[in-house]
Amino acid sequence: MTIRPATPADQAALLALHRAVAEDPNGIARMPDEITDVYIASLLDLRPPVGLQRVVTDKLGELMGEIHGERYRLRIFDHILTGLTVVVHPRHQGKGVGKALFSQFLRDVRRVFPAIRRVELEARATNEASLRLYESLGFEREGIYRHKTRNRDGSFVDSVAMALTFTESDRYSR
Repeated sequence: MTIRPATPADQAALLALHRAVAEDPNGIARMPDEITDVYIASLLDLRPPVGLQRVVTDKLGELMGEIHGERYRLRIFDHILTGLTVVVHPRHQGKGVGKALFSQFLRDVRRVFPAIRRVELEARATNEASLRLYESLGFEREGIYRHKTRNRDGSFVDSVAMALTFTESDRYSR
């Protein structure tokens, strides 16, 4: 596995990756038709100081996963990285790829953005595998957004607000 910043050369592979993950009705929030070239190009713009993006590839260079987050553009929230999204191709899920990618991403956040003290994300309350992954990385459940997510079948599910907070000393110990 190689974890690295995404490049414009990854655009087609990122598009295919996000669409493959979006096929699962319990996967990411975006529907497959909402994953467009414009959306993927916007992810490629998530570079410091705006945000951060990383991809993970296998030994042949095939994209297995991607993670990104961005900073709020308000000074009162300049200590927060939000909108975290992590995708792992269905063929590679459950094999530690997501945890490795996420762990490296968090190390890079601390290194690249020393002022960040809080990393936020949301997950479907029914997505126990993701919730376990996030908790294993130190995220804590902070609250519930009732009926926030509308499933493809029209039903609603709660979203869990989660955050990882760290202090100055955490940056050097993790």
